[in-house]
Amino acid sequence: MRNIYWFGMADEEKIDYLKKFSVGIIGSRLLMELLWRSGIGCIRYIGDFITPVDARLDSSIKPLEANSYDIVHPMSHDTCIVSYLYPDDYSELRKQLKGVDLIIAHKYIQEGAKVAEELGAPFMPDIITTFLPDGFSFEEVEYPDVDYNPVSYAFNCSFQAGEVMRIFTGYHKPVLAPEAYVIDIKAQNYLKKVELKLKTDQND
Repeated sequence: MRNIYWFGMADEEKIDYLKKFSVGIIGSRLLMELLWRSGIGCIRYIGDFITPVDARLDSSIKPLEANSYDIVHPMSHDTCIVSYLYPDDYSELRKQLKGVDLIIAHKYIQEGAKVAEELGAPFMPDIITTFLPDGFSFEEVEYPDVDYNPVSYAFNCSFQAGEVMRIFTGYHKPVLAPEAYVIDIKAQNYLKKVELKLKTDQND
């Protein structure tokens, strides 16, 4: 099915190679599902809550624990999904994400960026941009305040999933920091381009 999704972006061999890639995601079940459906081979999902609805669907979860942790179960034989609770210990978070090809964080963004930098992995925060290991550091830029509603968040995750496909298939270049886009549902194409300012610029 993934060959149908990504027809025209890359040849079948490269599309099939998506199953060789792994992504670490902190705090976005929606993006996790999009990437699972896209054919990414292994997803390490790190979360810290589960909704009451999920608790009702899974009899193994006690209702009173519904807001205490977040568990995602494997969804197919083609994709490996490993679910972790967000740890209190930073070294444990680093261990959970070690070896992935890309780290995405929608929660605990600074911690995710730090792990990515230490592990030499590309990092994607909760806006549309990617920090490369040999490029600008997340800590070097002024990060914008972004407010999401359900619609804008869905758009953001969809665009980010497309960026992941660009990174792994090589079909067009992804958006790289300090260039970035944020979702603006009032804009004609739903995107607003922003330039992440370097913190050193404040001293100029």
